[in-house]
Amino acid sequence: MSESATGRARGRGGRGKKLPTEPLPPGQLAQQSGGSGDAGPALPSRGRARGVARLAQPEQQVGIQQITPTQPLATPMSHAVPESITGGRGVQRGGGRERPPIGEMAMMSLGDRPRRTAYDKYVDDEWRSKDKDSVGKSGDKVMLLTNYFNVGLALDTKIFQYHVSFKPEVENVKVKFGLIASLSEVVGAVKCFDGGILYLQRLLPKDPMECVATRSYDSAQITVEFKYVCEVHRNSPQFLQIANLMFKRVQLALEMKQIRDHYFNLKLAIKIPKHRIEVMPGFSTSILSYDGGNLLGVDIVHKILRFDTFLDSLYMLFQSCNKNLEEFHKRATKELVGSIVMTRYNNKTYRVDDINWNARATDTFEKNGEQMSYIQYYKEHWNIEIKDIDQPLLVTRPTERDVRRGQKTNLYLVPELCTITGLSEQLRSDFNVMKDLGVHTRIGPGDRLKQIQRLCEQINQSPKVAEILKPWKIEISDKPAQIPGRQLPAEQLLMKTNRGEYTKISYDIKEADWSRNMRNMCLLNPVHMEQWLIIFPRQAAQSSSELSDCLSRVGKGMGMRIINPTAVELNDDRNDSYLQAIRQNLNQRVQMVVCVVPNQKKDRYDAIKKCCCIDNPVPSQVVVTRTLQKKQGLMSVATKIAIQMNCKMGGEVWGAEIPLKGLMVIGIDTYHDSAHKNQSVGALVASLNKECTRYYSKTEYHPTKDELMRNLQPLMRGALQKYHEVNGALPQKIILYRDGVGDGQLKTVFHSENEQVISAIRDAGGQDYKPGFAFVIVKKRINTRLFAPQGNNLNNPPPGTIVDQFITKPSWYDFFIVSQSVRQGTVTPTSYNVIFDDTGLQPDHIQRLTYKLCHLYFNWQGTIRVPAPCQYAHKLAFLQGQSLHREFSGYLADKLFYL
Repeated sequence: MSESATGRARGRGGRGKKLPTEPLPPGQLAQQSGGSGDAGPALPSRGRARGVARLAQPEQQVGIQQITPTQPLATPMSHAVPESITGGRGVQRGGGRERPPIGEMAMMSLGDRPRRTAYDKYVDDEWRSKDKDSVGKSGDKVMLLTNYFNVGLALDTKIFQYHVSFKPEVENVKVKFGLIASLSEVVGAVKCFDGGILYLQRLLPKDPMECVATRSYDSAQITVEFKYVCEVHRNSPQFLQIANLMFKRVQLALEMKQIRDHYFNLKLAIKIPKHRIEVMPGFSTSILSYDGGNLLGVDIVHKILRFDTFLDSLYMLFQSCNKNLEEFHKRATKELVGSIVMTRYNNKTYRVDDINWNARATDTFEKNGEQMSYIQYYKEHWNIEIKDIDQPLLVTRPTERDVRRGQKTNLYLVPELCTITGLSEQLRSDFNVMKDLGVHTRIGPGDRLKQIQRLCEQINQSPKVAEILKPWKIEISDKPAQIPGRQLPAEQLLMKTNRGEYTKISYDIKEADWSRNMRNMCLLNPVHMEQWLIIFPRQAAQSSSELSDCLSRVGKGMGMRIINPTAVELNDDRNDSYLQAIRQNLNQRVQMVVCVVPNQKKDRYDAIKKCCCIDNPVPSQVVVTRTLQKKQGLMSVATKIAIQMNCKMGGEVWGAEIPLKGLMVIGIDTYHDSAHKNQSVGALVASLNKECTRYYSKTEYHPTKDELMRNLQPLMRGALQKYHEVNGALPQKIILYRDGVGDGQLKTVFHSENEQVISAIRDAGGQDYKPGFAFVIVKKRINTRLFAPQGNNLNNPPPGTIVDQFITKPSWYDFFIVSQSVRQGTVTPTSYNVIFDDTGLQPDHIQRLTYKLCHLYFNWQGTIRVPAPCQYAHKLAFLQGQSLHREFSGYLADKLFYL
């Protein structure tokens, strides 16, 4: 993992000194030699100290990347294929001084590619036909509160947009801000500048208008030209840009600190000393246009920080490795590389891409033409003394945006000054840690809305905030929006009686759990287990015997005959022992392989799954002995295992009443392959029957950077062929649910994946086969929250709550569904955006179908957040990306073997 320290650092680093022949752990050289006197002279280095020259610049307004003015692109339903777009970070790294253009960057030609304006992100593409109604009618009407607040602009306010250009060209955004600030007498004190566009409340005397400004660091004369673009109205995307820029200033005026995209109140950080972590509360905010007007969406976010620095973690790892240097380097790279760290002196976060064991804090880099060490830099610019002079440096590689801007050198961080954010796998698996953390992060609906409202009240009461908003006549309501919603009834689920007759069960809508209601019922389609293996180590013999007995008993109650298995006892729990036992005892009649393992050792689990999913395809179940040790709960555990095994063999547990004939429902999701960093797994899961209880599954690989399934066409074609094989006909309607797509990827995903689906449909049925098709984007990670008033209290809305007005987008066919019940914290609805629909179905039909599908995930006797095909696709992609790392056997394609 060693690499040269030439490049950027927290001062962008230089090449290090000579090191002793044998590399030493952090701090050890300092203890043995007392310093770096025998290290030899530092070699010359290149780089810039990030953030150094910022201190020399005057305070400027919040800025974003340079833009070129164009009119907002409100794209119609035609969905033109998007061009590649290049961009960079909004604020240049390094100081405010102009630098000569970089050779590689100068050679890069943008050609005729259009450049996005800064307010393009506030322009939504048209995903709904104007004559298409997107509001449903079924269900009981309810009134809800949400975490959105009205943002108003006084009717008499006039805002004018100007394009700003500089001659000679100025690249650095901070320099641009300084030049505009020096022209306040011309443009006025009330202005909003983002680096390329200037918003004023008055018209300039001439158009275009040229002024001359003096650049502070070299006294160069720069000609600044202002060219009138348009007048900004409160319904325009430009106003949204102004409002968001103003709101950033508002949060800074409230003494919040920006960390990446969110603002946090460092004074309210909650320390949990016994776990050595602290919780920092903050807010996620955005002002966008909705059906209800311009609304400010606010939600509470938390950042988890550890007390220990990155250097502390290195020391602890070194001790746990018994000071074995080679093992220490391997474990540190495996466990710590990839983590996100925060430097508290400037509240910035970085990803650790590598650890340079050969670099030291005494290394030097070039700063203003002189060599400066990291120790000297932090002392002079941050008044921080680095204590351990022999710690290695952390490497943060340049992002794609950095590379496009010509910055190809690495950034170097000092571990002693870095705090690791988030939780390690060890902390996540600790029940006590998660329980204590949940006290502060799982906020109930009443407390959540109170905290959000308190922020809005502070905004309206703060004199500092008034100075920012009043000149622009922007008003932010401190009352949450009240919105209409609808409540769907509890679904009727299909099962069978002991006599084999179909019956229906229901559930309490508040709980959305039917585990008790199905106790005396039989599975919808049980698969009898007459030939199966159970493999276990010698110390787990008794637990394995008890498990097989319990499976036989619970199977009878569910109508699933489970006879005694072929028991294979192992002398040890080595990976090879399990694999050899599977190969020696497997034959064509074996329906299931159950492996009882002593712990959750990942390499053993991966080996078993590779053997059973690829090399010797057979449904498999891995059971950890710890789950079998509680005798009182063994029957419950056995019931869940039996249900899983039934699904893995092609059986069905329960179904829902879906009246649509000839329907195929598809779920798509992706997952980054942990063994192949440049690849992602794309999984497709398609229903094969009317009840959507049987599925065909297939996967493909695509480049990680794309997030697009480039090989969707053959997967889709295989699903259609399998549907025809099972039903004797192709589906009449196809509804595809696509998970894992952000708003900025909608157009790209639509043109890429929709075209592949249409092509696969033509391949499967010919030119005359034209089924109704709908493409639905599913989003779980959203900031929208819904609250149900009940007297003086606020509760979570019950499952089945639908919202398709007010907080939906004017140009989208979208809706929200609360489909799950949560006992702690605030429920998050799931967002659905129908970006294509020629099925002829009404909004009620698609909404009801979507909610029904949230009942059909067989791993949980209750509703889930997303339609079952999406969750199955996620499980499949996760298994292949985490354990298999290559495509599974086609023998298992029609079974839910990945549950």
